[in-house]
Amino acid sequence: MPSSLTLYPVLGTQYPIPNTNLRKMKLLPLALLLLFLTSCEKDITVDLPQVPEQLVVEGTIEPGMPPFVILTRTQSFFSPTDLNSIANMFVSGATVTVTSNGETWALDQVCSSILDSASIALAAEATGLSPVLLAAANICIYTSANPAYVGIIGRTYRLDINAEGKTLSAVSTIPEPVALDSVWFQLALQTSGDDSLGYAWARITDPDTMGNGYRWMAQRINHRANGEVKDPNYISPLGSTYNDQYINGLTFDFTEVRGQQYFAGNTDDNNEEKGFFKVGDTIAVKALSIGRKEYDFYSSYDTNVGSLGDLFSTPANVKTNITGGLGIWAGRGVYLDTIICLP
Repeated sequence: MPSSLTLYPVLGTQYPIPNTNLRKMKLLPLALLLLFLTSCEKDITVDLPQVPEQLVVEGTIEPGMPPFVILTRTQSFFSPTDLNSIANMFVSGATVTVTSNGETWALDQVCSSILDSASIALAAEATGLSPVLLAAANICIYTSANPAYVGIIGRTYRLDINAEGKTLSAVSTIPEPVALDSVWFQLALQTSGDDSLGYAWARITDPDTMGNGYRWMAQRINHRANGEVKDPNYISPLGSTYNDQYINGLTFDFTEVRGQQYFAGNTDDNNEEKGFFKVGDTIAVKALSIGRKEYDFYSSYDTNVGSLGDLFSTPANVKTNITGGLGIWAGRGVYLDTIICLP
């Protein structure tokens, strides 16, 4: 639960040991061990197991919105992560359908090389991909321009994919959105005299039914000095997924840091403003309601990326609802709100 505060011992932190003799006794075995290791140096070759390449799905459907499906391949931990290798991860030429209420929709392949800047901005918002990446590489997504092919609250949607000789499928339902009671900005006060940096806060009342999952997304919609929008699309910071296991039926407050847009190269993601919103920001909030399997995916994804620090390694520890592959097909209820960051 994002609002809970848990303190963990920090690795490398030194704690005082009052008894000097005890300290020497504790250090002596370590010194002997280091001596032993340095005197027995030898080259070690480790044979890493070969993991078969798998297809990874990132698909969503929300109320009033068409399905969006991104299809990629798993990458080796040691694979390069330059622009060309990232672009080659994306799979084109797939057959993708969505079935609901007895009707099947065939999704169209749309590639970023044919999109203008306005369409790229829309695609970035829908997929969460950086517009810089979309503009620089020919990335294909699967969606529909048919106004009848949009999500409806309470409906169940089956996704089927045929690509590169593989068959994948998944089922997800769009849950009823759960509104946020209130949202606000609050200074972090982590540095003496800092009167500008802080976090987003929200209050929510969880329905008295077990199994509700939630995910936070936010976007700074005010502009930089050069006229660009600060965040071209919604971002979910790591750790922004939670469920009602301990808060079923309760009202509670939670706080969220500012997420980082990968590949954007923003200065404020690499200085003292990293992770903070700022006085003067206008934050568009997108609060998602999700089911149990969808929660399991997003939560395990956050844990995996947060611990490995690598977006492109094989997500062996990430739970999936995809049969025949990896990833997520998520029906998501949506509640929208706005925060004006005032001191």
